[in-house]
Amino acid sequence: MKQKITLLKASTILTLGLFSMGNTKCEQPVASSRELKKNVRIMDVSASSFLNNGGFNFSEVARSQFSGVLFDQNHFYERNVYPNPIEVSGAADERYFGVQKTARMSDTMVQLKTWFPTLKAREVTLDRDSSCFMTKPQHLIKAKINSLEAHSGGKLQFGFSQAFAQIPVSAKFSLDRMRMDLSFHALDPWSYETVDSQNDGVLKSDYKVGVGIDFGGILHIGPEFYRTTGMAEVTLKGLKLLTQKLAASLLTKPGEVWTTRVVVSRDNYVAILGGSELGLKKGDRLKVFNEAHTWRGEPCGESSVLTGSLVVSDASDPWIIEIEEPGRLLSRAKVLNAKENESINTGAMVKLHQFVEDVKVAQKPAPK
Repeated sequence: MKQKITLLKASTILTLGLFSMGNTKCEQPVASSRELKKNVRIMDVSASSFLNNGGFNFSEVARSQFSGVLFDQNHFYERNVYPNPIEVSGAADERYFGVQKTARMSDTMVQLKTWFPTLKAREVTLDRDSSCFMTKPQHLIKAKINSLEAHSGGKLQFGFSQAFAQIPVSAKFSLDRMRMDLSFHALDPWSYETVDSQNDGVLKSDYKVGVGIDFGGILHIGPEFYRTTGMAEVTLKGLKLLTQKLAASLLTKPGEVWTTRVVVSRDNYVAILGGSELGLKKGDRLKVFNEAHTWRGEPCGESSVLTGSLVVSDASDPWIIEIEEPGRLLSRAKVLNAKENESINTGAMVKLHQFVEDVKVAQKPAPK
């Protein structure tokens, strides 16, 4: 009997070892480089209609999870509060807009008043030719779960017959996999044309393993173990994968690098749209370009179309600003290379120049 018990133990350990090997991933920690998040707006997160008829609402779960995915990763920021331009009544030049002082913007105005004590709300004027840039995200994002289908599977069963052992010992292992297919799209906020699109899938893996002893074909005794991947877990895995792929692909597209805009320009200091929520840190350096825009229709009109933007300042010698205070939704920065006969316009484009870590490395004196 001891020999039979030892045989059962050996079979159990072997089967559980196979199960553990199949359910364990060989993962190596990946060092992710620092990245600034892009302001985006989520247009839609949904699932094919037939998927929501099986008792699990994929669309609802994906919408609930997506904001958390964006928050945890270093690619996109789902921004809901922007400066709200209104026309300044009685202004000498009606092409200028002011920033609406609403309840949503009260914290922003308090922050601007802290950085620029003499600034009045009516003085936060945005050139009408670029005022709508303040309320436009860099990308519009659409996500969809297309399908969940059987992918692969298999079973393994082995044991000892009565010809080999008085009491047969058996073990079995089964694996079933399903594939969830997803598609992500990034749209241009002006034309609503697709800028980039990514399609990929993730696997849902279910395992089952069991061992036992048959007593003469009358009684079977033995444990059984299983591991089922939940639908919500698979959905979250897919959202993370496609978000990373879309962000990486966008960075390879011309003109799709991280950008933001100047909200206030005054006395060799500027306030820019975006702060710590985008990953900006004190000491980060950015470059600034004045632009002129061409339109089909009235500048920043509701039905107008932006046909192009042109850098009108010296593109080879941009202004370099250094973040002094990365606030919430806004940052204050000092202009390091002020120019005597030219100034930064409100609405000017801002791009990354150097992270503070790179600045420190560049400034470190060479060893003697």
